[in-house]
Amino acid sequence: MSRTVLVTGAAGGIGAAVARRFLDEGAFVVLSDADEARCTAAAADLGAPDRVTAVASDVADPESARACVRTAAERTGGLDVLVNAAGVYPSRPLLEMTDAEWRGVLATNLDGPFALSTEFARARVAAGRPGDIVNITSGAGERARRGAAHYCTSKAGLTMLTKALALEFAEHRIRANAVSPGFVEVGSDVNPLSADYVRAVEAGRPWPRPGVPDDVASAVAYLCSAGAEWITGTTITVDGGVGAGNAALPLA
Repeated sequence: MSRTVLVTGAAGGIGAAVARRFLDEGAFVVLSDADEARCTAAAADLGAPDRVTAVASDVADPESARACVRTAAERTGGLDVLVNAAGVYPSRPLLEMTDAEWRGVLATNLDGPFALSTEFARARVAAGRPGDIVNITSGAGERARRGAAHYCTSKAGLTMLTKALALEFAEHRIRANAVSPGFVEVGSDVNPLSADYVRAVEAGRPWPRPGVPDDVASAVAYLCSAGAEWITGTTITVDGGVGAGNAALPLA
């Protein structure tokens, strides 16, 4: 039986790769993004109008996030999988950071997944049906980075939210897991990165190639598969070995 999957942040990067992966597996996919034009274009690029639709939504607005889940369910007859891939990662030193900048990042990266996940779960419980939630977290949630206090804090919170969702939703057979990517180049205009930053990150990666969005999509797909039915509340790290140690350090 084909599943229906809602992917946020799906206009590009990791979200778009996740949407493509589920489409390739036969799912009906709902793409959501704050940028309506890019979201619609991304849906068209998938080339399967009978199994793809787009719903514009700003996940930083709780009501918009919840309405996105309801609209997606109405169009498709119900959602089976939610992938929270929307996220922002601006850079700002703490001594220069405004309250609005702090709140804005947490609103998108943490409040959005909370609103989306609880709305999704309520619908699954009401229908008496199981479901899967996957949150895209980050290694930044475990190790701070200069200029990214708001981002790191939001991802640390998202990791704990994933555990809480798993704990409370298990009795309803709704699983919640996370995928924590290392640095994956997505060429984002929304979240640009300097060449110096990219070189510094890449230098410490043990695995001999850069990460790509499809690497993350594969992990998401696995966590939503029948083979992962007894996995909930966990995080799969997809980082080319960065978490194992810094490959750029010289031999002692």
